[in-house]
Amino acid sequence: MKKKTNTRSIGIMALFISIGLVLQYIESRILITPLPGGKLGLTNIVSIINIFMFGGRNALLISVFRSFWGSLLTGGVMTMAYSVTGAFFSSISMWFIKKILYPKVSIIGISIIGAATHNVSQLIVAVIFYSSVYVMSYLPILLVLSLVSGFITGSATHIFAKRALKEDIRI
Repeated sequence: MKKKTNTRSIGIMALFISIGLVLQYIESRILITPLPGGKLGLTNIVSIINIFMFGGRNALLISVFRSFWGSLLTGGVMTMAYSVTGAFFSSISMWFIKKILYPKVSIIGISIIGAATHNVSQLIVAVIFYSSVYVMSYLPILLVLSLVSGFITGSATHIFAKRALKEDIRI
């Protein structure tokens, strides 16, 4: 896509923020696992599509805005630190992997890396909030969840891109 941001691009980005907010709200109401932080990561689909459509900078903005507003809608100020930090670092890691290693690393691999980065960055926020490194003992469980959720969202992203965007993103 062009480097110049035009009205159409801004409208599409606003639409993706809205889609991400809806997905975040739906996901906040569905209990996938009783474990804290154990979510499917449906908004990751929006982030990955944006990395491919608009590039990393715009995808990062979309992720952070969506995360900020979504936190206010679904959890409040305390969850905002976790959500925005996770979205920020996840988007950066996926952008980096896409830019440097794609197509050697597939869309599913990018999604798994994004999910893992999201969980690790949220755990670091928890370590800071609770002043305890023992929170990191939860990391192995979250990494397994990242593997599963990253695979699912990466597969869903591939299906969406292939059908809606008519692009064949290497799986």
